[in-house]
Amino acid sequence: MAITLYPPARPRTLAELLDASLKIFRITVPKCLPYASMAILFGQLSTLYDLSRGRFPAPGDLNDPVWVTLYTVGSLLFVILWMAMLLRQSAIAAGRPPAATDLLDALRQAPAIAAICLVGSALILVLIAPPLTLIEPYRSVGFGLMLLPAIYISVALSLALPARMLTHKGVLQSLLYSLRLIQGHWWRTVLLYLIGFGIIFAVYLFTAVIVAMILPNAGRAAAAAHAVMTAVVLAVGAMGLIFYTAILLSVFSDLELRQVSRGG
Repeated sequence: MAITLYPPARPRTLAELLDASLKIFRITVPKCLPYASMAILFGQLSTLYDLSRGRFPAPGDLNDPVWVTLYTVGSLLFVILWMAMLLRQSAIAAGRPPAATDLLDALRQAPAIAAICLVGSALILVLIAPPLTLIEPYRSVGFGLMLLPAIYISVALSLALPARMLTHKGVLQSLLYSLRLIQGHWWRTVLLYLIGFGIIFAVYLFTAVIVAMILPNAGRAAAAAHAVMTAVVLAVGAMGLIFYTAILLSVFSDLELRQVSRGG
């Protein structure tokens, strides 16, 4: 009998949402790991470029067209692969075999995906950019004040991409749908996100410490150790992306059910 974790039969408590996310993560890791790994690699293109030029990864040089191109293309490919993984994960969690065309479906949605990301980013920039033009101490105070609504908007729009991929709504409709779903559930959603990020960070930190203790740190072995460390970090990042997507899927399906139950 197929395991069905999505969509839920009834609204879930916070603990049940976390438990469902862990179960979705566990059953979807094998088939979602290739997408997640490629997404993480593409997302690091600009960082790899910095390292290849002997530069420590930092906020990019916008005057370097190569860096800008790699960052833009890498970010877009990251989101496309992430959304392909979301489609695959939702199918597996619903007890269906994953479609062979999930990546093609995500590629077809690339313009809408890019538009949602751009609109969401623009809304956040409108809030946090103006204070950065001020002089100190007004810059720090203004940035701190505007950071709060920016965080609110970030969370409120966090379900726009799932809305597009899973319900095929338009760009504007997906953004508004995310706002409507999270209305009245913002703190609950943020708490689940924070718990998820805390788990991911704890696993990453634990893995990094263990690898650093085991691997050598001198001579030629140091280069090999650095390569292994990088591979481990990328692997943990891929697993973290799968887990975060499972949380996103659980939150989206739960809030959709609550929206229907309240006649929204």
